[in-house]
Amino acid sequence: MSDFQTPLLVGIDAGGSKIHIQIASALDGQILADDVQPNTGWANLDDATRADILLSTVQTMAAPFGNPVVIVAGVHGNDSPEQEAVLRGPLTAHYPVVHILNDSSLLILAYGKSSGTGVIAGTGSSATATVGDTTLTVGGWGWIFGDEGGAVGIVRDAAKQVLDAYDKGEPDPLSDDLLAHFGLDHPHGLTHAFSTIDPRIWSQAAHLVFEAAEHGSARAQKIIDNHALALAELVALLQRRGGDVETIVCAGGVITGQPALFTAFTREVRRLLGASTETALLTDPPVRGALNLARQIHITSQTGTTKTDQPVANRVSI
Repeated sequence: MSDFQTPLLVGIDAGGSKIHIQIASALDGQILADDVQPNTGWANLDDATRADILLSTVQTMAAPFGNPVVIVAGVHGNDSPEQEAVLRGPLTAHYPVVHILNDSSLLILAYGKSSGTGVIAGTGSSATATVGDTTLTVGGWGWIFGDEGGAVGIVRDAAKQVLDAYDKGEPDPLSDDLLAHFGLDHPHGLTHAFSTIDPRIWSQAAHLVFEAAEHGSARAQKIIDNHALALAELVALLQRRGGDVETIVCAGGVITGQPALFTAFTREVRRLLGASTETALLTDPPVRGALNLARQIHITSQTGTTKTDQPVANRVSI
């Protein structure tokens, strides 16, 4: 039988398409639960509803194991102190220590560092840098206004390229691939498809852009280059605003699954910021960063000192 008084550390990564939660014993660090839940409609929810989901998730997952003493959550869409207060509210009513971050803040922590820049390019995109004792997030405005480098933004621009190719009478492998994916026989059908299908569903076509580029599509390559540049410009913006960009850690399904985007991003970062800038690809789940921080907070509360020898995540540095 489980000891329901066991103190627990809880780490959460609430992204645009899934919630990943890890629970560990605060006594010995043993991972007690590791669960991924679909989160498709997250972008359409208000902050109060998101806060209730976070509370429900923690209560359901922690109940068999014990009592959370520190909770750290990286939340997609947490872009201001006002949002953070709303997201934190229900959890703080039940648990003693709760920290709510932007989800891209988890990357540096998962990498094993306390300062640097995290870039997420998954369903959507954003970048977060440490600025002294605080953080600054840029980008992440959703597929209508941005999310360059994310799957939704990439497919949005792929559709625009297909329509432009049709208007100009220019054949391109990307056109055939995208139309076939949506079961269409004419580019005009893209308007209906993109206005009636959830963006997080049609974003699943992002891989077609990279495959088309490999097959010689100039338009697909242009999309990759433009989105890599847009991500690099987010980092350059963070630098201008005082962010630590010495180490840039990347995560998210697109940039980890498509080497062409990471390579192009690294090229643009070094062109904008200098050849010595380190870019790293995080291969461990970002939720590890939330759990690392929860562990550090707990150790500090118990001893008054911060343990610095946290395990370093799997990563690829360039």
